[in-house]
Amino acid sequence: MPSFAAIFARKPISASAKANDTKVREHRCRALVIGSGFGGSIAAYRLSQKGIDTVVLERGRRWVTSKENDVFASTRHLDGRANWLNGTDLFTYAVPPTGERPKEPLDKYVGLVEHLHEDGMYVLAPAAVGGGSLVYNSCLVQPSEENFYACFPREVDYAQMNSDFYPEVVRMMGAGPIPDDVLQSKHYHGARLMNQLAVAAGVPIHRINTASDWNVIRDEIYGRRRPCAIEGDIWYGANSGYKNSLDKNYLKHAEDSGYVKVQPLCNVLEIAEKGGKYHVTYARIDEHGNELAREKYISDCLFMGAGSMGTTKLLVKAKHKGGLPNLDDSIGQMWGNNGDTFGHFSIGSPAGSHEGGPAHLVATDWKDNPMGPQTCIAYPDHTLPQDAIQYLGMSIPSEKGYFDYDEASDKVTLHWANANTEQTRERMRLTLKKFAQSLPDPERAKQAVASIEVGGGDATAHPCGGVTMGYAADHFGRVKGYKGLYVTDAAFIPLGTAACNPALTTAAFAERSMQEILSTDLA
Repeated sequence: MPSFAAIFARKPISASAKANDTKVREHRCRALVIGSGFGGSIAAYRLSQKGIDTVVLERGRRWVTSKENDVFASTRHLDGRANWLNGTDLFTYAVPPTGERPKEPLDKYVGLVEHLHEDGMYVLAPAAVGGGSLVYNSCLVQPSEENFYACFPREVDYAQMNSDFYPEVVRMMGAGPIPDDVLQSKHYHGARLMNQLAVAAGVPIHRINTASDWNVIRDEIYGRRRPCAIEGDIWYGANSGYKNSLDKNYLKHAEDSGYVKVQPLCNVLEIAEKGGKYHVTYARIDEHGNELAREKYISDCLFMGAGSMGTTKLLVKAKHKGGLPNLDDSIGQMWGNNGDTFGHFSIGSPAGSHEGGPAHLVATDWKDNPMGPQTCIAYPDHTLPQDAIQYLGMSIPSEKGYFDYDEASDKVTLHWANANTEQTRERMRLTLKKFAQSLPDPERAKQAVASIEVGGGDATAHPCGGVTMGYAADHFGRVKGYKGLYVTDAAFIPLGTAACNPALTTAAFAERSMQEILSTDLA
């Protein structure tokens, strides 16, 4: 693999070179998957087990960890590898405790996270072979049955999800809770502190099934491998290789079968159905996003796994431009932000806020928060003061966003009214207040409560919906209006995943859908 410096030294492709490659080359396959996140990778793997020749188109690049080089950017030293083709979006910059931001822009590169400024909502969307599994906090949190049915229809059997599909994802991802010896190490003081505060506050707390290789993290602790998780590097890949990302399990098994071909740096542009076949036009791009050529796959069936934002935008555009005119009118509806918030407070003494990742404990304030179920996960954030504890909050959203297409700009936009933003933040604030008040020193507890800051509601890394079950699709991901068109990613999820991060539930639904589709439609 070339060095990162060498990649950036390459010259962009010239306009004349692009003009010489105007012919759209056509390829054929039986099954085509767009996107390689949880939904796409699971679809590809299960198709491979049936011996179905499958192609996966992924707009992002493939990332392979190396003992010799820093393959990924770190959260303390960000560069273009963190950011998808946007050299000026300061949201991704490392912010030191002084609050100053670097003055130089990031290099424009096909990095791991795209920043989408929509109408009223700011969305982070992954772009990589393995999708969000490279950039999420490795959490696989399962909702309770009560919370599940507050979000999903009764046609879905929670008992089966609990006995079959949730455990299968945990097994395939090699996930498990943080071991005692890791939790007791000096790098995880923040986790132990979070546990103490939650127990004192009477909020249930337990260890998360985390898709991490704890032996790699042990190597970090004992100096046998470069520090990564223990330094709080959780968002932009993992140079130590501690993340059990999809390219190491589901997608790897799919490729190893010989039936699945993954094509990175292939950005899908248009989808159309003609004569019962799906025509998918895409651009092959280089590491700077320059278009090298346009090509097309013609497939018998099409699986949408480009994430809530990617899948929904492609299908909404296809409906309005005539490629898929028979899509249901509910396409682009029922979008939600998963009830995401974030917040922190200061405790007046070192809190381990700069180290000890990935996330490890989850507090489930599901019964006693008067505004509804609230989940809190503590995670490291080196931009905060040393005495702060940072939390990610997730709840059950009720506000609905929608997508529409503008012909003049040829653009699909998400619209979000922010009607419930303050209500969402207040729910999170109530739970954080419980934690802060549980500090044993009354004066410190008072100061901690006063220091609580909560944001979010208008920003999310957990977009859900747009091609949802019971609306634009049936309860197994068959997209209404077309035979052989399926959705297997978070676009299938209405609004959110029941006060949990979407990874596990999205993956479990993908497993459920593929079992049904392969036993009936593709038997």
